[in-house]
Amino acid sequence: MVDRSVTPPLVTVVAKDMGTSLALIAAAVTIYSLAYAGLQLVWSALATRHSRVRLLAISTGIAGLADLASALAPDPVGFLVARGIAGGAFAATFTAVLIHFGDTMTMKQRAVATANLAGAVSLGLAAGTIGAGLIAQLSSWRWVYAVVAVASVVLAIILARLPAVPPPPGERVLPSIRRLGRNGWALGVLAFTVLEGVLLVGVFASLPIALQASGTSVLIAGLVTAAFGITVVLVSQLMKLVLGRWPSWLLLFLAGCAGCAGYVVLTLVVSPFSVLGAAALLGLAWTLGHTTIQTWMTDAVHDGRAIGMSFFSIALFAGGSLGAALGGIAASDGQFPVLFGSAAFGAAVFAIVASAARSRYRVRE
Repeated sequence: MVDRSVTPPLVTVVAKDMGTSLALIAAAVTIYSLAYAGLQLVWSALATRHSRVRLLAISTGIAGLADLASALAPDPVGFLVARGIAGGAFAATFTAVLIHFGDTMTMKQRAVATANLAGAVSLGLAAGTIGAGLIAQLSSWRWVYAVVAVASVVLAIILARLPAVPPPPGERVLPSIRRLGRNGWALGVLAFTVLEGVLLVGVFASLPIALQASGTSVLIAGLVTAAFGITVVLVSQLMKLVLGRWPSWLLLFLAGCAGCAGYVVLTLVVSPFSVLGAAALLGLAWTLGHTTIQTWMTDAVHDGRAIGMSFFSIALFAGGSLGAALGGIAASDGQFPVLFGSAAFGAAVFAIVASAARSRYRVRE
């Protein structure tokens, strides 16, 4: 999550340093998301035959080398390629965690585990956003990726020293995909996940870019955008008080409303204070919505979680890449009000349709 979040605050700085357009460097966010989505199924297929611990050690090491290449990139093309490799390598991580939750926990336990996971994710997002802005302000943007590279290599070494855990009985990929294609509920959840990715991964990455376009420093842009991660940390723990008491459809409805409110604020004005408030609202939307959808998907694909959860990650980051691409267009044309207004409408649709669908779903476990 640190690796994913460091690039958006640095887009303006990297573009200026390399003497290229904002839109070209902003494409790094899109490329990262596409690579992350595209490699999900590959890593999931490998995990059915090889130790997941070993695969995580290898993939994290590759990501560390890609971050080092990002720090040393001599030109925009090298930078974009390095960010794509990093996204593809880190694609191995998240799905394995979700599969483990689904295979070893009841529905109620999964809800608590995904809330804890949201807290861990948000710490990474906050650390990446704040750290990137701070390091770039005090030194050079290249040191940001150097720090992430060192952390990744250290983590890869730790993972490599852990005992190799044999994979569970492997699933055949093509039959699992065919079952998924006939699973109406799973396809519906994937559609909601794509929309969530557009709104809370892709378009959200435009917040620091829009703020810097108004004249705000990279440090301030990183600090106020980090309200997203801080909110997720706090709300994810408070959610444990209502899990099992509030219905899942209500959580999805509230998530959509929070996202809509956040983007309405940004449509009206982009300033440090408005981005601070909007980032907090979008963090609330992520905590309530994403954790609920994750838990829903683990149940909807109970007969093929390895492949089903890999498609969940594909859907999330495919939506993220679409949202990032739209953000890049808005950045080059100065059309942020249109971008944020459209996102507010999409969040309203999510609130209504996703909550209605979840209210009709019956848990399978």
